[in-house]
Amino acid sequence: MSAFQADLLLLLLGCLLLSHELGLPGRGCCLVLGFMYKEKYRRMTEGQASSFTQQPQDQVVIAGQPVTLLCAIPEYNGIVLWIKDGLALGVGRDLSSYPRYLVVGDHLSGQHHLKILRADLQDDAVYECQAIQAAIRSRPARLTVLVPPDDPVILGGPIISLRAGDPLNLTCHADNAKPAASIIWMRRGEVINGATYSKTLLRDGKRESIMSTLFIAPSDIENGESIVCRATNKAIPSGKETSVTIDIQ
Repeated sequence: MSAFQADLLLLLLGCLLLSHELGLPGRGCCLVLGFMYKEKYRRMTEGQASSFTQQPQDQVVIAGQPVTLLCAIPEYNGIVLWIKDGLALGVGRDLSSYPRYLVVGDHLSGQHHLKILRADLQDDAVYECQAIQAAIRSRPARLTVLVPPDDPVILGGPIISLRAGDPLNLTCHADNAKPAASIIWMRRGEVINGATYSKTLLRDGKRESIMSTLFIAPSDIENGESIVCRATNKAIPSGKETSVTIDIQ
């Protein structure tokens, strides 16, 4: 697709949005499109073609925290759209369908930053800022939302009863994390090796659950000792943990 065709397609999309917003018929849409091209040509011939001084960048945010995607286009007074995964969030600064989203910054200075008040997994997407009349678009920016795991759970806890001479099998799971959590087993402040692991991708295609099973031979078990399962991921490096106490009967 040529640059001209790309510009035309972008303007057509903007035109359709304007038609819907203003209630214009198809003929009105053509008039709007003609005005857009006339305005773009005027700016280019006068050496005032609009350009970005700030564009959104790839960012990583932990769920629940705010994040701002930058977009600044000085000397531009037309309509700016924010696009999320190919769909327009609204027209101009009106994002009323998305109560956690705000367009912030000095409009007169060409600032159209997108602020997300409390990032959520549904905000994990690719964003783009577009200036309709100038027929320019920013680079696409990936917003990655990290989600900490649920509190880990050791099956059968908090007290595991065991007959003397029997081996110990423990299973711990940490669910709904992005990325998947890592699990380590500990006792007496030291890591226990030899556990097995399995991960499950959830239906949303983004979060994962992890399950770990630990086997301890009878000769290595002490009555009353505590065994810890700790789950960590990038959203919570310090981790979450739970423990069980062994009761040998």
